[in-house]
Amino acid sequence: MTTRRAAWSVVLLVVAVFGVSFGSAPSPATAAPALRLTLVSQEFNIAADGSLRFVVQFPDDLQVDGLPNATLVVTAYRAVNTRAAVIDAQQGTLPRSADTVDLPLAQLQRPAANSVLGLVQLESSTRTPGALQLAVPGLYPITLEVRDGNDVVAELITFVNRLSDAGADDTNPADELRVAVAMRASSSVRLDNFGAVVVDDEVISEMTHLADILDLIAPTGVPATISVPPAWLAALATNGPTELADRLAGGLFNHDLLSAPRLPLDASQAADVGEQALYTSWQRDGDDLLAAAVSKPALRTVTLIDSPLDQGGAALHRDLGSRMLVLPAALYDQLPNSPGVVTDTSHLVAIEVSDGVQIDATIPDRQVSALLTTESASPALTAIFAVADLLATRRELIDLEEIPSRHGITLATPDLSLPPTATLGAVAALIEITPGLQPTTLDEIGVRTSRLTVAGETVLVGLPTTVEGALSTRLAPQAELEDEAAATSSMLPVGDARPADWARLIDLLPTSALTDTQVATMIAGLHQQLLDVRNLVGIPPGFRFTLTGRRTTVPIKLHNAGDIPLTVRVHMTSSKLLFPGGDQTVTLPPQAFFNVEIPIEVRSNGRFPVTLEVFTPVGDLHLAPPVPLTARVNAISGLGNLVTGAFLLVVMTWWVRHVRKKRRRRAAQRSSLRHPVNGSETPAGSLPD
Repeated sequence: MTTRRAAWSVVLLVVAVFGVSFGSAPSPATAAPALRLTLVSQEFNIAADGSLRFVVQFPDDLQVDGLPNATLVVTAYRAVNTRAAVIDAQQGTLPRSADTVDLPLAQLQRPAANSVLGLVQLESSTRTPGALQLAVPGLYPITLEVRDGNDVVAELITFVNRLSDAGADDTNPADELRVAVAMRASSSVRLDNFGAVVVDDEVISEMTHLADILDLIAPTGVPATISVPPAWLAALATNGPTELADRLAGGLFNHDLLSAPRLPLDASQAADVGEQALYTSWQRDGDDLLAAAVSKPALRTVTLIDSPLDQGGAALHRDLGSRMLVLPAALYDQLPNSPGVVTDTSHLVAIEVSDGVQIDATIPDRQVSALLTTESASPALTAIFAVADLLATRRELIDLEEIPSRHGITLATPDLSLPPTATLGAVAALIEITPGLQPTTLDEIGVRTSRLTVAGETVLVGLPTTVEGALSTRLAPQAELEDEAAATSSMLPVGDARPADWARLIDLLPTSALTDTQVATMIAGLHQQLLDVRNLVGIPPGFRFTLTGRRTTVPIKLHNAGDIPLTVRVHMTSSKLLFPGGDQTVTLPPQAFFNVEIPIEVRSNGRFPVTLEVFTPVGDLHLAPPVPLTARVNAISGLGNLVTGAFLLVVMTWWVRHVRKKRRRRAAQRSSLRHPVNGSETPAGSLPD
């Protein structure tokens, strides 16, 4: 007990002396999160002893004038050499700091009301308080922090690329990493119910977006590979805003414009139903439209894939001249044997089309793809992050003793759609001036980039045998309509405009620019138009007729209720009658009845069924159901037979009597010559014949 009391006494003494109160200890104050500065502009590539110049804008709820004693602290961190380190730095996980410079905020220039311009001198071999030391060439993370007392009220993370002592001219071409830009117009092409291309506000907006991109990247000289629906360019040239069409034509001329069908048609679905010829024909037509709009040939060696692809579709693209596919990561990851996210996108990937047949593919870089979709208030910072990632990729290749020029990075959004204008413009401008990066075309990427290998073996990615979607559901009614239209058109006079219009609409049925509902409506409408033409011909109902001769004609009265001449083919059949003239093709005058004279040859007497059919001149298409007729034949009567028999009997009787009479006369002559009264005998041989 004495020991326990002594222990408690010591504790109470400590509490009394040091003022410890376990129940009322104050908790540290939680610092408010720092606001984010907006990078307006910055020099990224900096010489060894150059200067770092930047402009930052403060957020609206933080005014520069309200921070008279604040300091802008510029901190450089150790250089990073890997993509992982670059990504960590972007997300705030920074390496150890290398040097820091403080800039009194009140002393900085003010380019705008709530922005400041900072200028920091760099040094490489010395360390002074007023300069930022970057000792060796490399990629350095930089933080800009606005500190008011001990509080960081606003901040920003960026990068600088410190060049070698020799500057930008010492880069070996073999050490340059090739970079290509790809994009496509992603809005769907749509047709109205009359088959005309819809050019609405959505189309004009996207085409204006593309024209703005082309205008912005034109000064950089960075080439792009672009896919634009030929139907849009053709429609804009004829019905759209002329100024926009001219801007697109001028801007696209300096880039690679990819070949495409004249209207959307899925290559895989076409190949799956054996319609390679249809796809080829449409692509040829699309090339003609593109050449007319841009005054240069379209490129077939590269194909952007924006929908699932199967073996037949890939084979069709390859047969039409494509050497390389651009596959978005989302489609690539689903393919058989795909390595997925671990794929080194600086290599080409071999895609197996069939046994022993392959085609190359490039996968847009995942990290840069995410950056290209960013439509932020600071395109300059997005561009710095993207280029820093590319430089880190190049650095990794060099460290692995690989040749960067045998690699290529494709820059595109995840779905290959048009990126934000300002973002792509800033990225392209920075790529163009950054040593170690070589802007190029996708065609060059396909030629000069090596394939992805693992342990010396080429990575071979498969394709599915089929894809969803059945083009056959549209091709079957299309074929029926083509036959019906050809047959009906043969009834019309030369020069009638309707057959060409029917053919144009029927030709559009396979395209996805028409919805299934539109296709059903168009098919029903075309069937009705064709039927209306054939129904203009009136055919008589069944009737009876009598034939009194072996050869005669029967008039068939047809009526044309239309305003133009119509040509038809009349066909009659019977088991007991002959029709030596065959089918009769006649032209019926408009708004009139017309007798078609049908020659008939009789074979026997009696009543016989006859069938009357009226067809289109081509295609054996009935204008009406067959009409049953009845023929009564009296061409060979009983009285005629009797007269003929009697005549023959008379002739035979006369001939028999004539022969008998002649024989009696000759016998009498021989008897008289042998009579004794004549006095002598006459030799028998002397008698007259």
